[in-house]
Amino acid sequence: MRLRKKKWSDEVFNTHSAILVEDFKVIKGNWKNQLNVNKLRLEIGSGKGDYWHGLGQMYPNDGIIAVEKDYTASAIALRKLEEHGNKRFIYGDAKHLEDIFEKGELDVIHLNFSDPWPKTRHEKRRLTYDSKVKKYYDLLNDSGEIWMKTDNQGLFEYSLVNVSRFNFELIEVSVDFRKDYDEENIIDPLTEYERKFMGKGQPIYRAIWRKIDVK
Repeated sequence: MRLRKKKWSDEVFNTHSAILVEDFKVIKGNWKNQLNVNKLRLEIGSGKGDYWHGLGQMYPNDGIIAVEKDYTASAIALRKLEEHGNKRFIYGDAKHLEDIFEKGELDVIHLNFSDPWPKTRHEKRRLTYDSKVKKYYDLLNDSGEIWMKTDNQGLFEYSLVNVSRFNFELIEVSVDFRKDYDEENIIDPLTEYERKFMGKGQPIYRAIWRKIDVK
């Protein structure tokens, strides 16, 4: 559901223009040099930014890139920004990631609570559909990983099968990731949706795949 635009959204975008990336021709293939990092993480569909900010705190030496197409959600994510460090934000659709990143440039791609698009006729819109997974494979380095979390069992089961079809090895899987949640020892940041589902006692499904068969 698209959020209603907030009256302060434009001001927030202007305030944080320094971390908004728009000129991809300049930075494509040069992200790590620009951010002075050795590892680059991309979150597709960052929503209101809780996970993006959490990654920045958990991995302060990594480059943390968020992509979000909803204007208001993007503004909310930017409004929460305290220290940008190695974080950057892309307002827009993730359809053409090959125009933003060079092949092998990413280390980790994060997919959190993506729209499940449950109807068969909408399968191509899922973020773990064939064409998208093939693109992730190209953009990840030789040991690159996909980290996924969802509350949707159908999407999770679909992804377990589909991602593994395209030269990715499943290295971690959980059907109740937050069962033994320990606030003092968080191994992966929480999203806004995740907190909501945990409060309702719903299981969180999580999987990590690693790229294999690199030639």
